[in-house]
Amino acid sequence: MPEAAPQPLYAVVKAHVLAHIRDGSWPPGTRIPSENALGPELGVSRITINRAFAELARDGVLHKVAGVGTFVARRKPRFGLVTIEDIAEEITARGMEWSSRVLKLAEAPLPAEAAAALGLPAGQAVPHSSILHRGDGAPIQLEARWLRPGYAAGYLDQDFAKATTFAHLVRTGHATEMEQAISAILPDASLARLLDVPRTQPCLVIRRTTFTEGVAMTFSRLVQPADRFEIAGRAALAPL
Repeated sequence: MPEAAPQPLYAVVKAHVLAHIRDGSWPPGTRIPSENALGPELGVSRITINRAFAELARDGVLHKVAGVGTFVARRKPRFGLVTIEDIAEEITARGMEWSSRVLKLAEAPLPAEAAAALGLPAGQAVPHSSILHRGDGAPIQLEARWLRPGYAAGYLDQDFAKATTFAHLVRTGHATEMEQAISAILPDASLARLLDVPRTQPCLVIRRTTFTEGVAMTFSRLVQPADRFEIAGRAALAPL
């Protein structure tokens, strides 16, 4: 068999960097060796290192800070288009520490939007939570959730600073369907303060309803700064 063509030197440098990231030697946020230091170590020119770093930065693997150095990028939490994930797991999977601040956990009157989604009268008192999820202390998502009375026993007795609402609902609920819609807003003054963003920062709003055998059981309104996370999904398509 013919021998494989040797990799170009910049590709060797990229493979070296990626290997250190994958094996945990260089976790997210790590300042990696400079171009001047890594060149002699690998026996390649600074120009070669520069090209490899530039391509890895373009791909979102590295992050360059002028006058400071090159760092392993912190990946944004990812939320599914057609799936529901535990936000704590998504945040920790990106190399950040999850924490949360419980803003409200009590029965509360249904606002019109949640009432329409659940098919209940506006103003009816239902279990409600409002929780700010953070990654390394930075706000990632403001989660407001309303539940049909009687669903997910013990919801109001949980400590959602230690575990997510998702984790409790997986244990106690029986959701069989989900629908969600995504829109963009500019935050008002109070929301901007809570999310620690300027009022000119676009935020995405995910409105999500879960169902059990066709009956709406939960409605959630999730607000997230657009530059701190991504939404992605993959689904099978019927043959064209």
